[in-house]
Amino acid sequence: MIKTAEKKLSTFANSHIVKKHIDKCIKSPQFLTNTLLATSISKDVFAYTLRVNNTLKNKEIPEDKKSFVATMDAVTGVITALVQVSAGLLLSNKKLQEGICNRLFSELKDNPKKFKQASSGFRAVSTLVGATLLAKRIIVPLISSPIAGYFENKHKQKSNSK
Repeated sequence: MIKTAEKKLSTFANSHIVKKHIDKCIKSPQFLTNTLLATSISKDVFAYTLRVNNTLKNKEIPEDKKSFVATMDAVTGVITALVQVSAGLLLSNKKLQEGICNRLFSELKDNPKKFKQASSGFRAVSTLVGATLLAKRIIVPLISSPIAGYFENKHKQKSNSK
């Protein structure tokens, strides 16, 4: 079974579609940045979906708390994705990146090839790291708890009125 999966993965990795995608990433720093951002966001959406599902199936969590925990996970997942998209778009802005790269790599201006390589790498890494750190470690924790609490109160009000 592992050999079959390995063979399929190898076939996919060497396919025309993947090679074309990699070539496009190499040629376009913006495409590379968008690809990295999209994969990071997709991973988080998948992870939070699994967390909500696991929370709802977890028999160790008391029934009266399950809804809040699942709501908190769902809200955190949605907010994380939205903040990462927003921060990623802001941080990958061409004018912003050009300004930062011109200051950071000013000594490379005489060598356009090295300047382009440094700028491309910086754009991809700064966007991914900035969007991830900003979203997951700063903004999301500040706003997800109050929003989850709001949704939980709405849920309790609906449950009590039935």
